[in-house]
Amino acid sequence: MRSKAIIATLTGLLMAFAFSTSHSEVKSTGSIEDPDTRALLALPVDERHLVLVEMRNFVVAMQSILDGLARDDMEQVAEAARTMGSGAANEIPPHVVAKLPETFKMLAGKVHTTFDAISMDAEALGDMAHTVGQMSELTKHCVACHALYQVDRLR
Repeated sequence: MRSKAIIATLTGLLMAFAFSTSHSEVKSTGSIEDPDTRALLALPVDERHLVLVEMRNFVVAMQSILDGLARDDMEQVAEAARTMGSGAANEIPPHVVAKLPETFKMLAGKVHTTFDAISMDAEALGDMAHTVGQMSELTKHCVACHALYQVDRLR
């Protein structure tokens, strides 16, 4: 029962994270000021699309892992994590990766290697609590990256 409560909490946090947005504030003068002070990664539309697709794929894999945990299906957990492990790290072309800041690349690399660890440990250990801890570590990397960067179209 405790595992289901943990999974429900993680799912809620994941949903809040996935659908959160920043909003501009209107000063009393009527001008609009953007309070988003994160570093701007301005990329051409096609390259921005590739980066955002990878992020959405991270969220899809995390949802599938949580679904596997909720159903005590560690095989599903392992397979879902494997889809976004290090093998998926090469899906963004090198010329796009070269434009990304080192910290962004480091955090993305940690996400991929954490997915690898989740996959291997789910198969070897089959320990749901251990996987929940790994999901916490994984989402810390996501939160850190989203706190530092915003991705926009190159204008």
